[in-house]
Amino acid sequence: MPKSPARTAAATAAVSGVVDPVSGYLSVSGSLRRSWVMLSGGYVQTNHLTTVSSATLTVNGVSRRYLLMRPTALTSNAPVLMMLHANSVTPEVMATLTEVADFAATQGFWAVLPAAVGGVWKDDPRTSGSDDVNFITALIAKLGTQGANLSRIYVSGYSNGGFMATRLACAAADKIAAFGIVAATTRLGVSSTCGTPTSRPKAWFLGSADTIVPIDGALDLRSADSTLSFWNSKQACGGVIGSSLPNRSLTDGTTVQLVRYTGCIGGGENRAYTVFGGGHAWPGGLTSTAGITSQDIKATGLIWNFVSPYRR
Repeated sequence: MPKSPARTAAATAAVSGVVDPVSGYLSVSGSLRRSWVMLSGGYVQTNHLTTVSSATLTVNGVSRRYLLMRPTALTSNAPVLMMLHANSVTPEVMATLTEVADFAATQGFWAVLPAAVGGVWKDDPRTSGSDDVNFITALIAKLGTQGANLSRIYVSGYSNGGFMATRLACAAADKIAAFGIVAATTRLGVSSTCGTPTSRPKAWFLGSADTIVPIDGALDLRSADSTLSFWNSKQACGGVIGSSLPNRSLTDGTTVQLVRYTGCIGGGENRAYTVFGGGHAWPGGLTSTAGITSQDIKATGLIWNFVSPYRR
């Protein structure tokens, strides 16, 4: 039986949301009814105010897949938050663990989650070709033809995806307005070949107890301090402002410190959220690869709040 107009309107009524600028948590005006959709990469968590689909784009003869999640109320001139998954994690799992559907529905952006070939991003220019850089830049151009706002393309990444985001910060910064990087620092292969990229704001989220990407560095990975020094130097950031964030969760064993590096070229800033006691995790996410996932902050909301004011 067809739904009545009244029931249809109620089912699609807008739900507004506010992201707390300190914690990143989302407060909503109504109810977001969550559901699960089966796509080629598995189940993905969504809600009644977003549509989600799996699409492909052929780049240099290779068919590449990506997940596109859009709020039903926004069809054109949309800002885009691209989210690069961790090693061997599907776009569907990445969307679910970050709970990005709720933010897309209430904040009015498209969430785009591309898939790496074989589940691993080629994040080191010294040991791999430019296939993934070409794919991401081609995908950005494709999104433009679908109604995305090309001045508001933002890239975030988790672990291997975070390292890929830092490669893009060197190789494709002219196409990306700002970055959010979680559980990743910077590879020596990226910093040694970076040149002089366009200065773009960056927010970093690092766990002091991360055993996969140690905060003090390892092998070809810069430490957190070295990473921030490298990028702050590239961007000529001048000021430093530190603060301790509220301990929202008293049971997870973590605390968070924020350091803001201000006065960077172009008027932006870099930020470093250090999660003391945090593991190799997306803060506020549903799970972690290793160690504790802090619930004091929600990285998805903080990344969106940080990047959204910037334009390229």
